[in-house]
Amino acid sequence: MNVRVEAVVEMARTWATEDQAELLDALFGLVSPVGDDLEAQWVNECEDRCAAIDSGEMPVIAAEMVMAKYRR
Repeated sequence: MNVRVEAVVEMARTWATEDQAELLDALFGLVSPVGDDLEAQWVNECEDRCAAIDSGEMPVIAAEMVMAKYRR
């Protein structure tokens, strides 16, 4: 790992989770910029999925089960 990157990672390890998430979001935006239209589409998709879960239309599957399936 690049020395500068390693220094940032080590510094970020001491930060609050919220600050780490904000850094991650900012860095991801540098390598994969998202336009407002795509952002709005993802917000709509998330809202639709949450509504489907809340209504029972979409089942909730434990993350452990999903990960176990793909580790095989």
